[in-house]
Formats: sequence, C-alpha cells, structure tokens
Amino acid sequence: MTIDLAAGVHLTVLPTTQFKTISTLVTFSSPASLSTLTARSLLADLLETSTAAYPTQTDLASVLSDMYGANYSTNVTKNGEQAQFQFALTVPNGRYLADQPDLLTAGFDFLNEVINRPLLQNGLPAFDSVTFARQQHNLAVALRAVDEDKALAARLAAQRLHFGEVVAGYPSAGRLSDVASLTASEVFNVYQQMVTDDEVHIYVLGDVEEASARTAATKLQLPDRTPAISGLFYHNKPAVSVKSAVKHESLTQAKLDLIYHFPVDYGQALYYPAQVFNGLFGGTPLSLLFTNVREKHSLAYYANSSVNFFNQTLTVQTGIDGRQAEQVQSIIAQQLADLTEGRFSDQRFHQVQETLINAREAAQDSPRVVIGSQLLDDLSGQTVSVADWVNGINAVTPADVTMVARLATLATVYLLTN
Repeated sequence: MTIDLAAGVHLTVLPTTQFKTISTLVTFSSPASLSTLTARSLLADLLETSTAAYPTQTDLASVLSDMYGANYSTNVTKNGEQAQFQFALTVPNGRYLADQPDLLTAGFDFLNEVINRPLLQNGLPAFDSVTFARQQHNLAVALRAVDEDKALAARLAAQRLHFGEVVAGYPSAGRLSDVASLTASEVFNVYQQMVTDDEVHIYVLGDVEEASARTAATKLQLPDRTPAISGLFYHNKPAVSVKSAVKHESLTQAKLDLIYHFPVDYGQALYYPAQVFNGLFGGTPLSLLFTNVREKHSLAYYANSSVNFFNQTLTVQTGIDGRQAEQVQSIIAQQLADLTEGRFSDQRFHQVQETLINAREAAQDSPRVVIGSQLLDDLSGQTVSVADWVNGINAVTPADVTMVARLATLATVYLLTN
C-alpha cells in the first residue's frame, strides 16, 4: 500500500516475513539532464561518505556498526527520460535480536542525517572543501578507469554514437570532462534542488507494520513539492541510415557492438514477447548468438544481447578477432533473420521461457530486486509482478517472437580494434 507523507512524497510498505532484515530505499526522481548528471554522481559520493554528525567515513562506519552492522549506500541511475538518486539502508530486524532494538526508527534517524544534514563548509552553502576535493578526485579516477574495461568502453562509445550529445548518450555516472569544473557550491545547489523539488518514493521491505513504518518515515521531514513532469520513456526516432565508427587501439581482443532501434516499452503489450525474443537472440546461454556465433563458428570470445525498455534499444556486444568483424556482423544478422522467419526449435523456445521464469523467481530472494521492481512499476505506471511475469512469458508464442524480431532495425555499428 502507498501512503502520501506529503505532496510528491510517497511511502510504500512491502510487508514480508521472507527476510530477517528491513530494507529501505529512498529514491529522488527528476527529469534527467546532462547539465546535472555528473554533479549528482559526485553528490552520491559525498552523501555516502560524510554528514554533519559523521564527518569522516570512519565516523559513519561506526554508527552503522552500532546498528548491528547495517549496510548503507547511495546510487545514481536513470531510466529513459528520468534520473533517480537513491539512498539504500538495510538493518537487521530487531524482532530477531535478543534485546529487540527498534532499528526501523534508528534507521530513519540515520537516513534523516545523511539526507538532510550534509557536511558543509563552516555553515556556508557549499560542501566541505576537503571532503569535496577528495570525492571529486575519486570520481575522476573512476571515470578514467572506464577506458581500462574495453567491453564497457566500447558499449559506452556505441551508446554516444547512437544517441549523440544528449543525456541518453551517457551513463548515470556522468562525463569525465565535467568533473574538474564542478564546485562545492554548485553541487550543493544541485543537492538543494533535489531534496526540495524531486518526486520521492520511499520503500520499506520486511516484517514490519505499516503504522510503524509510516511513523518512522516521517522523521525525514520532507516538505510538499510539485515535481517537474517528464515522460519515463526515451523515444528515439528510427535512424535513416546506419551510423558506424571504428576506433583503433593496441589490444588483443576487438569489440564489435551493434545497437538496434527496438520500439518496445516496459510493461507494454509487446514486453513479454520481446523478453523471449531477446532470450533466444542473445540474452541467455541458450541463445542463437551464444550457440552459433560463439560456440559453432568460434568467432567470438563472448556474444550477447540486451534490451533497454526505457530507451527502445537492443544492444549486441561481442569480443572478437578484429579481422573477422565483417564476418561476425554477417552471422549476427543471420541469427536475427532466423528469428524473424521463425527458424528456431520448439525445444529451444520452451527452454528459454523456462529459463526466464526461473531467473525472475530466483531474483525474489534479493530485497533490492523486489524493491527495484516495485519502483519501476511506480515510475512507469505499469504492473509487472512475478505472477504477471510468469503468465506473460508463458503466454508468448513462436509467432509473437517472429513479430517482435521484425521490429529490430540496425542503427549503430561500433568497432574497437587494433
């Protein structure tokens, strides 16, 4: 059940006896913007490592230890046109401890501290200069390290080529080119805008009573707000022609990434057929890309596909011998053609259905996955429960798969090679 604690501030309690912990997620959501993407990423590092009451990571770790080893983290992510800033806290359920402490209330006291009382520079509207400089340096190091992971670097380069210089073309962590110019006061302004204007979704998962969760959550004292309205889904127009680029580096394994325009949205009518299609194409070990490109023809060290249902893309990633790039691309195209023509066995089809259902059911053992699924439902206005998933996947037919396979249109080809 969802309760409005204030205008634009929503609390959802997910009672369950499955876990002996209480997991809380506080998500601030707003339209994604390239101008604030990197600042919010740096802000996540600042609010994860210090507060006014706990100015050092050691101080913060100590209070988490006092809460019987609570786990706390921040995260930035985006789905289509929206960006999310998240505070996650997991504490043991006091009901299962000898002295039965009220760790739900203690947890929200802690979240109030990290959300509402950041470490500032002598009371000025700016983050503490020493802490800011440290986290600014760490973020720059982390973003530079992306180039060392060639598979990730190739994927991000393909993404930029596909979308161009818009927010959809960059990861949630932001741009390295922005980091050095950020200031402690500028990031504080981004923080203030977030805590006063963003729509807030609060989730509490565990063996808790709704009334107790509501009382604890009011400790955050988040005021009424009128969030900026934006659609969740990023709808890029189909490409008139295929974009392509080749980058040369000294490496032993080339990376060939393909991005297809794939007009299917989360939770919509074609969502389940698209899941089965992706499982057959490259999303599972049973897929045609895995068995044919990697195993049968030995043309790839890895070959897989994934769908982003918030920006309408189907991405294929491969690690190959760069001299065989054209051959690999041709065989990938053949696997897609086989799916559009229905050239796959009933056995493979049903095995993929079973694999997808088993994976979704197994994921329910993770509190973060359970809460994350509920958040996506709330942001999108769609419902994709476990029961919906099982029924939806089971209802897919081979004809449905061929139908959605025909929606995939090659838009971008990126090759990183020696």
